[in-house]
Amino acid sequence: MTKSSFSKFFRRGVFMYWCLLGVLVVIIGFAIKLEPIAIIVVSAIVTAIFGGINVIDLLETVGTTFVANRNQLITIILMILTGTLERNGLKEAAADLIRRAKGLTSGILIAIWNIVDEICIIFKIPITGITSFVRPILMPMTLGTITSRGYEVAPEHEEAIKALYGKGSNLANFFGQCLFAANSSVLLIQSTLANIGYDVDVMQIVMVQVPVAIFAMVVSASQSYLVDKKMVKKYYPDIYKSDKKPAAN
Repeated sequence: MTKSSFSKFFRRGVFMYWCLLGVLVVIIGFAIKLEPIAIIVVSAIVTAIFGGINVIDLLETVGTTFVANRNQLITIILMILTGTLERNGLKEAAADLIRRAKGLTSGILIAIWNIVDEICIIFKIPITGITSFVRPILMPMTLGTITSRGYEVAPEHEEAIKALYGKGSNLANFFGQCLFAANSSVLLIQSTLANIGYDVDVMQIVMVQVPVAIFAMVVSASQSYLVDKKMVKKYYPDIYKSDKKPAAN
């Protein structure tokens, strides 16, 4: 390699590293808790400047990416809507609603949601996310089954409830997505089998997955119910023996 070619290669390498300043902007922005949208916009501008992208190309790239991923905006809209409702008393309304439901326990509520979550994922209904639905709505409702009977929720139990909802969401995603014929995972299975000489229809793949998904749904709901029941028995042994609040010491 000649001196001039090495110099050109070195300059190109340094120039490429300068383009990574946009990543640094994102890291610093989130570290000091700035506004996420502002962080992304500034990061894009910094990357464009050091990447030699002019304004027209930048706007064209942003527009093309926006159109190609417009379906993802459903999740963003749900998050904005949920945040607005939460600020205007959504948590309190959810907790008040659950206090009126006699006989509903935290374990039953989690188990029911594990089933509903998988069904929604099967039919591609994007309303069952942890951040968009579980945290602002279901968590206050679940905790309300404890507090409505006069008990303070034990921190260990609250963390267990969060874990059970997270576990249910992961299992629902893993097993439920294969029951939607147009899902990328089903198409991947079909193409993989075709490459090794097995020509199968997507509905054949879905039908094979049906008993597996049902079994996973039942196991997930049952495990959530049993684990929560054990936690309730440990921290509030007399909570469901009577609907009356425990006497103050």
